[in-house]
Amino acid sequence: MNILESIKMATTTLLTNKVRSSLTMLGIIIGNASVIAMIGIGEGAQKFVNNQITSLGPNVLFIVPGSPEAQRQPVLRPQTLVLADAEAIASQVPTVKEVAPILNANELVSYRNKNASSSLTGTTPEFLTVRNFDVAKGRFLTNLDLQRQENIVALGSELAEQLFGNEDPIGKRVRIKNTSLQVIGVMASKGTNLGNNEDMSAFIPITTMANRIVGRSSPYGTQVSLISVSVKDEDSMKAAQFQIENLLRLRHKIIYEDDFTVRSQQDLLQTLG
Repeated sequence: MNILESIKMATTTLLTNKVRSSLTMLGIIIGNASVIAMIGIGEGAQKFVNNQITSLGPNVLFIVPGSPEAQRQPVLRPQTLVLADAEAIASQVPTVKEVAPILNANELVSYRNKNASSSLTGTTPEFLTVRNFDVAKGRFLTNLDLQRQENIVALGSELAEQLFGNEDPIGKRVRIKNTSLQVIGVMASKGTNLGNNEDMSAFIPITTMANRIVGRSSPYGTQVSLISVSVKDEDSMKAAQFQIENLLRLRHKIIYEDDFTVRSQQDLLQTLG
């Protein structure tokens, strides 16, 4: 193998690793790890992916556990972000508008004799605006729900239809694992994002989900799958990313490699473009 072939192979490997890292991160963001299989997609599919990334919301930064290197090895699934990190970002980073920590899991949701597989999203009230979701009926989560760790849930439109049909779900109770939750709302239809049917999601207070459903507490606090951050304006994106990275390095007492990754929509688009 001559030097040109070696350089070409090294460049291809580097680009593939970057794409793999971005797709792994994207899988965490939308709650569907299968997007890693999209390496090598064609030009038509590429445009579709770009549109899906753009639809995640304007001026949004995504923070996931683990270094960029760890994102290329999804089996490692590091758990280095906690709810307190999101709270610190919201209170200490001036360029940030809203912060929505997210805890993802996949579980069966049951109502009477009906069962449906759902993507569970433990989150906070800010999720609605950060990720561009709307409520069609009832209400969404409140800060009081989080404080009280209420056993409540807002259902995606298709999930509600599968479980309840023409019956009004508001006020009814569904079961997830061994926990009974009261339905407080039904979300407006969002559609499918990169193979993940957003309308089959169930939204639960992140404190309830962590402590009563998936058991994701640690000595450092409630673990989260990712943190979505809405920045005040497009011109503040770079500054916000810099400020968040420095804050998390201080909080995590990092000396060498970061144990988290911060990316913008533009970062993902450039890597996958």
